[in-house]
Amino acid sequence: MNLISNKVMTEVARSITADDLEMLASDPDVAALLGNSMDELKAADLQMTSLPIKTKEEAVKKISESFSMDEIRQSFSKVKGGLTAEEQKELYSLLTERLSDEELTALKIIAVQEAKQNQ
Repeated sequence: MNLISNKVMTEVARSITADDLEMLASDPDVAALLGNSMDELKAADLQMTSLPIKTKEEAVKKISESFSMDEIRQSFSKVKGGLTAEEQKELYSLLTERLSDEELTALKIIAVQEAKQNQ
């Protein structure tokens, strides 16, 4: 489960576009915590925030606790193949149903930081 969750996180990070990064940098929840420049976002130390998820490992654990193995596999398959706008909405809707706003904000930041490391 953790292996698949980790792969999902890695694939999500790889699929983040420059537009996605700009959108995250302008997200009010993210900006309130970290500022709104891309440099601030990339350099953010989640240990210094009140967010409930502070590391990639904690993010993977949260994903594996909040979603079934089948849901994770399906999401991984969709993300790996590229998401349509509708699939992005469905995935985001599922995330917002299962995660708090703070958890989702932390996952967004971690995904951006992972994406930047993979570039």
